[in-house]
Amino acid sequence: MSHVHCILDEMAAVGHMQSIDDAIGLGRAYGIRLQFYFQSMGQLKTTFPNGQDQTLLSNTSQIFFGVNDNATADYVSQRLGEHTIVVDSGGTSWGTSTQNTQGIHPTSSRGRSGNSNSNWQQQARKLLKPEEVIALPPRTAITFTPGMAPISTTLLRYYEEFASSGKESRVARIWAAARALVFASVLCGAGIWLAFAFTQGMIRDVNSRSAATPPQRAGQMSSEHKE
Repeated sequence: MSHVHCILDEMAAVGHMQSIDDAIGLGRAYGIRLQFYFQSMGQLKTTFPNGQDQTLLSNTSQIFFGVNDNATADYVSQRLGEHTIVVDSGGTSWGTSTQNTQGIHPTSSRGRSGNSNSNWQQQARKLLKPEEVIALPPRTAITFTPGMAPISTTLLRYYEEFASSGKESRVARIWAAARALVFASVLCGAGIWLAFAFTQGMIRDVNSRSAATPPQRAGQMSSEHKE
């Protein structure tokens, strides 16, 4: 079965189409894969109104990057969920007191006291707050896919992929290019050898035919002409 991959950029400009709804619900069984690109969750709700946006989100993987509106940031923050953090609290206090007694025998006393306490407790915190989602670098993408934890990735431009693939892959590419060059050289040499062998065979065949046919002398030709 052949596969059809549809990429619909600026889907909000296309608008709502019944054929797209049918492809979302039934296309997977027929090898149809769809990619939708929206600028925000607001565009998604406009294109798929009346709760249809939730149907789309529940059946797809979602990649968010360059988020710049509160509604989308809130959605991403809610999808990421919460994690547990430990909050420390405490304090330290110190006090000094001085007591003087006047009289025939004056006395003086001083005292110092201190108190320190520390405690901790576990609290739930959003993995990323909405304002932190908006502050993410433009190339940081958060992916939600069914059955897996959220994935944070870094987007690459097509011309940066080879530069970031590392030294080992460059060596592998050089080795592959060298093997291709050797293979091409072998094929070229084999072609030249076959052409030379074929040419020599043709020359030998012509020479053998010339040697098998005796040359006719001029006297014989003239007598046959007189007859």
